[in-house]
Amino acid sequence: MKNAMKLSKYLLMSLLTVFIVSCNGEDGEDGLDGINGTQGPAGTNGEDGADGANGQDGNANVVAYTFNLSAESGSSISTDIPALTQDAIDNDLIIGYLQNSQSGTYYPIPAGVWPNGTGGFYDIAVDVALGKYWLHFYQVGEQTFNPISNVELGTLKVVIAESSSTIAGKSNKENIHTKLKSAGVDINDYYAVMDYFGMEY
Repeated sequence: MKNAMKLSKYLLMSLLTVFIVSCNGEDGEDGLDGINGTQGPAGTNGEDGADGANGQDGNANVVAYTFNLSAESGSSISTDIPALTQDAIDNDLIIGYLQNSQSGTYYPIPAGVWPNGTGGFYDIAVDVALGKYWLHFYQVGEQTFNPISNVELGTLKVVIAESSSTIAGKSNKENIHTKLKSAGVDINDYYAVMDYFGMEY
């Protein structure tokens, strides 16, 4: 009986040892990953779409400077335009338009006869210098200054069209004049010039 107990005890210990070893055993190896297939060939590119219609020429080389002269008076009035460099003065087309405050009409300047809106007239001369655009007001047909009052003046617009090409025997300014003329644009017509360059009135 003593032997049977001893044997049961050893058997129980053996079973317990087997159970513990099987619980703490090493992990099995991971299975192999599947094999990826080869990448297929790239598809062909689609056809290019048709080109769109050409847009209207831009006015990147044309700038209009606007000045309210309604508070100005005297026989000479100057405005500051830093874009009036020596190169611009020598090569670019510079056109001025002065608005009559009474009628709202724009007149090209220099002007031989500019109506002041009160029944009188002026001769207007223009001087263009580095960074400056000057207006000088004279008695009609004379070299005598004729001061203007602030109630007669409206807006001054100075348009600078940058020259971009040259033609043998012609100045750059003449090239721009020729281009405007061939397009049927009268540079004395403020609205026609603004329309041609696509600029606001």
